[in-house]
Amino acid sequence: MWRAILVTDFDFGTELAAGLAELRGHAISRMRATCVIERPGEDDTDENGDTETPFTQIYPDPEWPDDHPHADGKCYTRYPGLAWEQTPEVAGATIVSSRLVVSIPHGVVARPGDVVTILSDPDNSQMIGTRLRVASIDDQSQATRQRLVVDDLQGPPGITSA
Repeated sequence: MWRAILVTDFDFGTELAAGLAELRGHAISRMRATCVIERPGEDDTDENGDTETPFTQIYPDPEWPDDHPHADGKCYTRYPGLAWEQTPEVAGATIVSSRLVVSIPHGVVARPGDVVTILSDPDNSQMIGTRLRVASIDDQSQATRQRLVVDDLQGPPGITSA
């Protein structure tokens, strides 16, 4: 026996866009760690020939008021199992390079070369102080969070991640 079924117009994109603010709120609720993202500037060379790279903080924006929803620099990290581990030798030291993803609230503009420093992480205190170099940006339409693919360089004392 055949029956007629009423089909209503359904537009998945419209439905998703309507719920995007709520979905972004859920993503932000997962961000229990805090971080700072800095952008390197042009190298400065002093009279002795020593160079120093100045950094400008871009996240959290230092001009945001204290009550800005992201003024604390919320973020979280995860290791998505990206097969990127390498062990190159640098100046006689073996360095282990791996890739992580740092998630920050959608709308923050980070770029490759920026440096992420983890300030706190209630879920993994071992991450505190870790410096990660942004390798690429995982931009997406309708994203719930901004994903930064970062390099984690681990080596002997004196060798830093970024």
